Amino acid sequence: MRQTNWIRAKLVSEATPLLLLATLAFAQRGSAQAATSLPPMVVHADGQKVKISGIVVDRNGDHMRVREGTVATHTVLLTGDTKISTPSGLFKMDRKPRDASNLLPGLMVQVEGRGSADGSVVAEEIHFSTRSMKVAQQISVGGEVVRNQVNANTDSIDAVKRRLTDSLSHVNARVTNLDNFEERYATVVNFATDSWTLTDGAKGVLSDMVGRTAGFKGYYIEVKGYADTTGTAEHNLQLSQKRAEAVVRYLTENKDVPLRRILNPTGFGQSAAIAHNSDEMGKAMNRRVTVRVLVAKGQQR
Repeated sequence: MRQTNWIRAKLVSEATPLLLLATLAFAQRGSAQAATSLPPMVVHADGQKVKISGIVVDRNGDHMRVREGTVATHTVLLTGDTKISTPSGLFKMDRKPRDASNLLPGLMVQVEGRGSADGSVVAEEIHFSTRSMKVAQQISVGGEVVRNQVNANTDSIDAVKRRLTDSLSHVNARVTNLDNFEERYATVVNFATDSWTLTDGAKGVLSDMVGRTAGFKGYYIEVKGYADTTGTAEHNLQLSQKRAEAVVRYLTENKDVPLRRILNPTGFGQSAAIAHNSDEMGKAMNRRVTVRVLVAKGQQR
C-alpha cells in the first residue's frame, strides 16, 4: 500500500497546473457542498477492531472524518493515548512520533483502532508518510496564498502553481468546518526582525490567554504565523512557520496545552499584512502570530 501511494503521488506531481487550480476552486466551495459528495458513513460496532486507509476530509478538535476511496467515510476519535507516527530510518522500518497538529485535511493516513459506542473509531495508532504530510501542509498554505496574494500581485501565478502542483491528488478532500466553532478568545504576539524567539512580553500574553481559557470544553487553538516583507518571499514563508511553531512549543511545553488541541499551526509568509510595510512601525505589526481559541458551538465552560 505504501509503494502504491508513492507512485500515485509521483503521477499527480506531473499533472497540469491548470487542472490543479480548477480542483482547488472546487474544493473551496464549502464544507456543506463537499459533505454531500462523500461516500456513506460507516458505523462501527462497539469494541470492533478497525483498520482504515484513506484521506482526512476534515477535523473538528478531537474528531476527524476519513474518506476511504469511494467506498466509505469514517469518523475517527483522537485521544491522549493515540500514537501518531511516520516511517523513518534507512528502510522505513522505524517510527518517528508525530503530534495531532499534523493531521490536516488532505493527509493520507492509516488508522488502527476499535469501534466505540457511538459508532466512531477510537484511534489507537495513526500512520502517514512524510511526503503526504508535506502535501497536506502545501494545501493549507497554498489556499491562503491564493486568497491573499494573487489578487494583490505579491506572488506570481506560476509560483503559486509550482507550490501547489504536488497537492493535486488531495485538494478535493480539503474541507473546513470552522462554522461549527465560535471564537472565545484571540490574541497576537509580535517578533523582532528575522527572529522567531518569543520575548518575555509575548510569553506573558500567551500565559494570560491560557489562564483566561482554562476550563473550556470542546475547544482547539488555531495558530497562524506571519512576516513582514524584509527578505525573500520564500524565506518569509519559512520564518512565519517557525514563529507559529515557537508559539506551539511554548503552549505545549510550558503551559501543558495538549498537542491534540492545537490545529494546523501554519506560517503564511508576508501575506495578509495588517499594516503597510513601507515603515518600521508597520513592519513590526506584521511580524506576528495570531492565536485564536475556538470552542464548539453549544459547549459551555
